[in-house]
Amino acid sequence: MFQYTLCMIVEIKENTDKLNWRERLKVERKPLDYLENIEQIHFSMIGDNERAYLQDAGIYNHEAEEDMFALRLRFGAGRILPEQMLRIAKIVKHHDLDIILTARAQMQLHGLDSDNILEVWKELNENGISTWQTFGDNVRNIVTDVYDGRGVYAEIEVYPYIEQMQEYILNKPRFIGLLPRRVSVGISGNRANLNSFFANDLFFALAEKNGKEGVNIKGFNVYLGGKNSELALDANVFLKPSQVVEYFIAVIEAFHLHGFRGTRGKTRLFHWLEEEGMEGLKKKIDKEHNLEYTTKGTLLLEKYDRSTSGRLKDNTFVYAYHTDFARVSADTFIKLSEFASKHKAEVRLGIDQHMYFLGLESPVTPFENDNTVSTISACAGSEHCNFSFWHVKDDTRYLPLALIEKYNIMIGFSSCIKGCGKHQHCDIGLIGMKTSAYGRAEHAARVYLGGEHTFGLNVARYLNISVPKESLNSFLEVIIREFEHSGYSDFEDFSKEVLNTYSADFLCLWFLAKLSSETEVFLQKNAELLEEACTQAERKTLNENFSTVIPSPDFKASNEISRLSKGLWNGEAEMTA
Repeated sequence: MFQYTLCMIVEIKENTDKLNWRERLKVERKPLDYLENIEQIHFSMIGDNERAYLQDAGIYNHEAEEDMFALRLRFGAGRILPEQMLRIAKIVKHHDLDIILTARAQMQLHGLDSDNILEVWKELNENGISTWQTFGDNVRNIVTDVYDGRGVYAEIEVYPYIEQMQEYILNKPRFIGLLPRRVSVGISGNRANLNSFFANDLFFALAEKNGKEGVNIKGFNVYLGGKNSELALDANVFLKPSQVVEYFIAVIEAFHLHGFRGTRGKTRLFHWLEEEGMEGLKKKIDKEHNLEYTTKGTLLLEKYDRSTSGRLKDNTFVYAYHTDFARVSADTFIKLSEFASKHKAEVRLGIDQHMYFLGLESPVTPFENDNTVSTISACAGSEHCNFSFWHVKDDTRYLPLALIEKYNIMIGFSSCIKGCGKHQHCDIGLIGMKTSAYGRAEHAARVYLGGEHTFGLNVARYLNISVPKESLNSFLEVIIREFEHSGYSDFEDFSKEVLNTYSADFLCLWFLAKLSSETEVFLQKNAELLEEACTQAERKTLNENFSTVIPSPDFKASNEISRLSKGLWNGEAEMTA
């Protein structure tokens, strides 16, 4: 019954699983039917069903704080006008709100309540600042590199394609909240990107293919199935620039028609790919287009050199405003808006949660900025998210910030397992949790290492440990000092050539033992084949280098990790987080 009804309502051709609660809700009433009456909604009296519908309009509310609301604002490719900035700042000042930039080059306004949420929502949308389809089961904001079309690495400007993609899905009744799950899309026509895009469900990466008469053609390779804990996989598809939008449409249509709508936690494009396999998935996609494409080309991707960031290819300059870990005050927003207007600068929001002002005639700055660390991506944290355990943005003070800044180490800092800080798509990843492992319930962070994110090769691995918040600085400093001594200039290279030749348990024990013994020894590349568990050879290496704290090579890794960490951080109880 539900399957047949859903086919009629949201044009799904097949659905072999029992519908989850949100799909049953869509059957009963389409999101747009509910949202057309938004002015009659009593925001002080909404329930779970209403919360789900409101997300499709960009309005967020959680049952734990029934009177508090947030809005998410959509800016395609992160492009925002100075006059939009000024309007947002005035709204924020008038209603005493907080501005947070997101890892999808969007903006969130926090601190709204049931009395003003509708007023602010209407003012934004009526003045060309869209909040639509920024939460819920929608194509989220489509992202690219902040230097698209203008940076020294730029080959193909992709913003026109992003506009066409958004035109297809944005404010269209059959797509508002009606996909099986969220879809994240990234596209870059640059040879190098400030941040990685392999965490997207769909990623178009710059590539080159040998065409007719030996002439090389630049276009895009396709990658599918990424998410916060997984890398998008090579689909073995090369597209000409003129084919990209149609292929995007085909992916969205195929997912809309055939994606899973059963168990909520198994409905991402990743899970569909896992079930169908890449070739099976591509067959479904190919039914939705008439393109003649070829197999993948040569990926044109290199490591980004941050020393190039000050100049554009037309020899104009860039000012990068580094936010306070994604926070920007209304007064600062006004100053930045005035700066952009005065210098006729193009303003772009980066997926690194910073703001960029492009096209300056000279390297001018609007004011002194105390925020100098630019490589930490932090989730909203407990101040603004009910799923979070830590006040992440303030708790960055527990990190070795000077060393992170010195070596441009990419940090992803999440405050729950949802992973909005992209802690597995970076050099060092953290999840702020709680644990009673050390005698009392306290904040402790899970640590991830070894992400090979630039080329989408490996996500960072969990070290099977939670480090107390107050000890994070010293634990991470040991890791960074290891990198410092290695001779590598880039942490990602160090991960590939050294860290990722050892098991995660070995690395955890190595750094714990160094911290415990204060022994000055350093890792060399492991010549043995990498195994998931700590090998006998690795145990022997630990015993030989740290005999005072690891007296025997015969140990169970998990027990030894527990013993050493408790010895450092004074606890008896078992970990609960």
